[in-house]
Amino acid sequence: MRQRPRIPVEGLCGVVTHKELRHAAVLDLSTLGVRLERPFDPTNASRTVQLELEIPDIDEIFWATGHVTHAHLRPMGGTHANGQPRLWCTAGIEIDAAASRELRILREYVYEKRRMIDENWGWFSTAASTSA
Repeated sequence: MRQRPRIPVEGLCGVVTHKELRHAAVLDLSTLGVRLERPFDPTNASRTVQLELEIPDIDEIFWATGHVTHAHLRPMGGTHANGQPRLWCTAGIEIDAAASRELRILREYVYEKRRMIDENWGWFSTAASTSA
């Protein structure tokens, strides 16, 4: 069971592996990490990554170091020049290090957005149960 809140987001971030910056879509944030999606590149795959992450609505960009906790590959169609299939990678990344100020901003943002989501969902479920 999850002990820390997670919130869905839409955004982009930079992922640095082997000194090369690539972009990825941010799917959700938690107080401890991020879930990303991007085309899988086996030549740049690494368990440890650097992230350039923008916290939505705050216009705050910060750098963090993290490690991949899980990754899921799925076909995206087509093949590379070497004949290998092209794959999408969805990965969970746990943040290992970042400036304490930025970790505090991330934590406060996630908790506040989660509270807002829960309040709105509570209103929806109450309205649905009274209309039946």
